Amino acid sequence: MAKRRLNEKDINELLAQYRSERRRLIFQLERVREAIADLKVQRGDGSPEEGEEPVKRGPGRPRKAESEKATRRRKPGRRKKRTIKDGGYRLSEWDHMVVNAITKAGRLLTKEELRAQAMVWAKKNEPLMKEDEIDVKLTRVLQKLSGKRGVLGTHRSGLRRGYHYGLKDWFFASSGALRKQHYDKLVLTND
Repeated sequence: MAKRRLNEKDINELLAQYRSERRRLIFQLERVREAIADLKVQRGDGSPEEGEEPVKRGPGRPRKAESEKATRRRKPGRRKKRTIKDGGYRLSEWDHMVVNAITKAGRLLTKEELRAQAMVWAKKNEPLMKEDEIDVKLTRVLQKLSGKRGVLGTHRSGLRRGYHYGLKDWFFASSGALRKQHYDKLVLTND
């Protein structure tokens, strides 16, 4: 069967047919709504007052109930980042343990060296933690302190796998590279 091309006359006839069908359906819908309103009045559910018509709702999502409107509304736009006053973040016990270990050593430490100190510290302060839990916790602490918190700096020597961690003061703020006067704090051992 060959496809028939519609010309302007055929399109106008189809549009007229569609419009008349739409008017007929709207008329029927109004009659149904009136019948429902009459039944509600007879049943006693709702009694429209004289001269007042029930509110017509358009298509779309229904309105919220009054109790839901009373809830607190959030301001439009992005939430502001939470800032901690007094210029710094509150560090956890684990954070302090890592920073203190680096400070006491006075040099950059690898994760393995920090892990050994974390095991000793955890036996005293977190006796129920297993070794693999301590490893996971140390990894998270190192990522946090050397990342978003900016307490530690990282240096990759290229001779060993992983980073050497040191205090942020030992690194340039702009590039994150280790300052030349602190190269003596980088101790490379052959393991």
